[in-house]
Amino acid sequence: QATLKLAVVAVEGGVGDEKVVGSGKDLHSQSFTVTVLTAPSAPSVSPGLNPTATEDKPFQLSCSSSGGSPDPTVRWYREGVHEPLESVRTLTDQGVTSILTLSPTKEDDGAVFRCTVWNRAMSANTKLEAMVHLNVNYIPRVQIGPENPLRVERDGTAVLQCNVDAKPQVSNVRWTRNNRFIAIAFSHTLHRVALQDAGKYTCTADNGLGKTGEADILLDVQYGPQVTIDSGPGQREAEEGETVTIKCNVSANPPPLTVEWTREGRPDFRQTGQTLKLHRVAADSAGTYTCRALNILTVGGKTANKIGNASVTLLVRHKPGRAQITPDRPVATEGSGVTLTCSSSPPGWPVPQYRWWRDQDDSAQTTTVLATGPKYNIPSAHLASEGKYHCQATNDMGHGEEATVVLTVHQPPRFLAKLQPHVTKRIGDSEFSAMCGAQGKPKPSIKWFKDGQEVSLEKFDISTDESEGRNSVYTVQSTLRFSGRNRPGGNQLMPADRGVYSCVFENEVKRAETTMHLRIEHEPIVVNTPHKVAYDLRETAEVMCRVQAYPRPEFQWNFGNNAAHLTTGADGHYEINTTINQSGGDIYTSILSIANIQAHDYGDYNCRVTNMIGKVRTTIRLQPKGPPEKPESLTPVAIGHSFVTLRYTPGFDGGVHDTKYFVSYRRTADSGDDECVNARRSGAPDSWHEVDCQRNNPCNVTSLDQHQRYIFKMKAYNNKGHSNYSDEASAVTKVDRIPAPQRVAYDPETHSLTLNIAATCLRMVGIIEVLTNHIHEEDWSPLEEHLALAPSGASPTRHEATISSLHRTAGPGGRSLDPDSMFQDDTVLPVIKEETVRVRVKLCLENNIQACGNYVEAEIGPPYIKEASTLSTPTLVAIIVSCVVFVLFIGLMFVYCRCRKVQTKKGSGKDYEMETTTVHPSIVQQPPPPYYPSSGMENKALDMDPSKTAVYAGQNGYGYHGANQNGGEWVNMGYMENSYSNSNNGGSQDSLWQMKMAAANNNANSGSNPEHHHHHIPNHYAGYDPLTHGGYGAVDDYAPYPHLVSSASPDYSRNASRQDYTPDKCRRREHHLESPYHDVSGLPDPYHLMLENEENHPKKPHQEVSLSLDESLESGYSTPNSRSRRIIREIIV
Repeated sequence: QATLKLAVVAVEGGVGDEKVVGSGKDLHSQSFTVTVLTAPSAPSVSPGLNPTATEDKPFQLSCSSSGGSPDPTVRWYREGVHEPLESVRTLTDQGVTSILTLSPTKEDDGAVFRCTVWNRAMSANTKLEAMVHLNVNYIPRVQIGPENPLRVERDGTAVLQCNVDAKPQVSNVRWTRNNRFIAIAFSHTLHRVALQDAGKYTCTADNGLGKTGEADILLDVQYGPQVTIDSGPGQREAEEGETVTIKCNVSANPPPLTVEWTREGRPDFRQTGQTLKLHRVAADSAGTYTCRALNILTVGGKTANKIGNASVTLLVRHKPGRAQITPDRPVATEGSGVTLTCSSSPPGWPVPQYRWWRDQDDSAQTTTVLATGPKYNIPSAHLASEGKYHCQATNDMGHGEEATVVLTVHQPPRFLAKLQPHVTKRIGDSEFSAMCGAQGKPKPSIKWFKDGQEVSLEKFDISTDESEGRNSVYTVQSTLRFSGRNRPGGNQLMPADRGVYSCVFENEVKRAETTMHLRIEHEPIVVNTPHKVAYDLRETAEVMCRVQAYPRPEFQWNFGNNAAHLTTGADGHYEINTTINQSGGDIYTSILSIANIQAHDYGDYNCRVTNMIGKVRTTIRLQPKGPPEKPESLTPVAIGHSFVTLRYTPGFDGGVHDTKYFVSYRRTADSGDDECVNARRSGAPDSWHEVDCQRNNPCNVTSLDQHQRYIFKMKAYNNKGHSNYSDEASAVTKVDRIPAPQRVAYDPETHSLTLNIAATCLRMVGIIEVLTNHIHEEDWSPLEEHLALAPSGASPTRHEATISSLHRTAGPGGRSLDPDSMFQDDTVLPVIKEETVRVRVKLCLENNIQACGNYVEAEIGPPYIKEASTLSTPTLVAIIVSCVVFVLFIGLMFVYCRCRKVQTKKGSGKDYEMETTTVHPSIVQQPPPPYYPSSGMENKALDMDPSKTAVYAGQNGYGYHGANQNGGEWVNMGYMENSYSNSNNGGSQDSLWQMKMAAANNNANSGSNPEHHHHHIPNHYAGYDPLTHGGYGAVDDYAPYPHLVSSASPDYSRNASRQDYTPDKCRRREHHLESPYHDVSGLPDPYHLMLENEENHPKKPHQEVSLSLDESLESGYSTPNSRSRRIIREIIV
């Protein structure tokens, strides 16, 4: 064995051959190849890490690595691709080289290539890498928009967009059309595009790579239809009977959807197609024909309908037809002009000539032509211009029929006599009058006005004289006399007669007016002067005196009884100002101002006014401010169905200007309608309500009921107090809506008409109408007689009347029928055929037959609702609900009885074991039951029975309190948990025990305590009482269940009180019931008679119960076992 150790200091080539050589004879030889692992150098990439290539030109990437042993593996990868790329690997003295050859495209621009180097000297997860980012120059890519083809409406703007993607980028492009250069901008705009601009446009881009990019766009210029007529626009002549053909040419982009011919004035005429063809034309065929074309433009994603048309007038040679003059009833005003126009239909072709003439006097033998042409103008009409005017059309084909109109000339009112502008009279003058006259056509009307208001005939008398002249011209004269029943002496002038009087004539043409200003000389008259003013101390008071007088008066003031006149002084305490009303000229106002009022300034101030006719004196009192005085003259001025408007005269406001007024009102009943009104009232019907009127006059009171009488009164309030109430005023509100009958029925056999009317307080009458033969709805005929209806009050009523074929009588029907309100007997009426009759009724107010409700047509046939129809809706609802409740009660009773019958059959003998327990009086635990034999009946049907809670609610031997019982749900719980029997159902024998004790307690406690609620039901079987009647007298084995009594809170939530466990001291003690010996054995079967009373159960003989004690009791509550009566003693601790 030989071992060779090599110490490699340097490696050259990485592989060597070694031999083991001995010194002697060669015994064994073996050669080994040794490879020295060395890591290669980092890869070297050419032409660099960021080379640039050109699209579609071959490009090589070279990756080299040297120094590795063994030779490394060199591979190319593209980012995003897991598989290596195909490359050419070469070995040289310098190392290993991998060459990747590419044909670059635009998508290769920006691509990342990775060269990896690895050999065995490196770990599996270690590689040497070099990253190359390739840049590719690519030829231009051209896109044209915004859409292709580009649709533009004619005369619109077209924008051609050229988008270029190139590397390197281009700075401009070249637009050409039909090989002709247009522009170099990326966006080329065409303004007001014309049809010749349509076509193909080319955009070319060049970035110097030797190849250009280009794209074409098609410009589509759209326009609406352009329509032309072959025969040329304008007119086309034809002879009568000829066939006319007219063609229209349509140019449009896109092509038209429809082309049709229409005729002006004839909407029903329509021909489809470009050619119009008319056969055998006549004068009526003449007119204007239009060729109409429609297409739809789609520009920018929006559509628009475009219509083009062209018209041609077809002229058919014919003579004119009948002439027509407009206006057909001409009216002219004297002095103004009028124009008459003549036309003919058919108009005639060639164009006709028109001539005008008018009727002359009978003596004239020739006709004078007034004018030629379609129009005749009268520049200034006068009364002589009236008459008949004629017009006729004529052309080469003949004469047309003439037309005639009558011209009427109206004359506006023209005064023949006017009023004197200014007139002055003295008070008391008599026999004064004013006269005016005018003439006009048509006849003018005459009215007299005073200060803009029509004069009253109570103070004036108007007489008018009329006469008709030539050409129907009227002359009207009117006289206004100052006389009337409201004048002193019947015809004397009064101061109120002063003013402006107008005499007005008016007809259809114009209004004419003449005026007179009348002044009346009279002594001063006090007008609108308050008799009181109020101011507080140290205020400035103004005392006003206003009079009406003519001529001008003089004012004098004095205080109280002091005759000295008050004048404006230097101290400024008094100041007097006098003014005149400019509008009327005869109202004078004098104001006395008193500065810094003192207590001695309060009192009466006298105003004396004098003129040359007379004098007057008035007194105004100055007083401190105080409460207002009551309003006067409270009067309703407007009444509606829910409001009343009141007008009043305010009293003195006490010197406080912010005085407010309040209206109090209440509803009252008319005599005879008390029951009706009381039935409709709610709340406090006679209480007063108040409305704040502020200072409104009139004042509106709203929210009232219709057809009710109200009483109103008013008082005033200010910060000093309030006034008394004014006198009362009353008003009855109107009716808002008149009801219609609820139901109307008519029986043709008995001729009876039945009306059901809802509750109402209105006095109404029924209007009956009939319709025979069912021909026309408008042929309803009313009957002369009306059906009088009394107010129904608070409940509906039913009314009946008999309608026979020849006679109609009325008879009462319903509880509120008034016999006197029906038709009288033997009223003759028209004959009505019963089989075709229809009847309808409406209700109207008795005092206003025009105010009515809606019609209700009668149901034909006997009325199926008689007296019941008079019941009110609440009553009917109550009756229906009661019936439903009664039916449900009967059903529940039936189900209950059936359940009891089934439960009774399930009884069987069973032994019971009494458990020993400590008994405490509570609402949960029950007293221990007595001994029961093993053959006793167990009634499991009582478990969880809803009725069992009521039965057991009174157990514990102390009775039950109705006020604390909540339906007895607690009893089942307590009985289930505290049963004294071994049965798992809570003790069916316990149930029997408790039924007996509940009956005993009910009988014992009945009527003894007012808080106990018991029903007194006679017992058919007495319970056992050892002191009376052989032991049976207190407990009723078959006593009915006690009734459930509601309580505010459940019993189990109430703490037990002392009274719950102690006997009532006030009631009579029943010693035999309160003894510990509550029951005995050997009782009859408690369900024996119940089985006998079951409807389908056969009767059984009385069942004797044998008693035995087969089980040992766990308590000492039972007596020794025997067949005789056993007593169980209850010990309560």
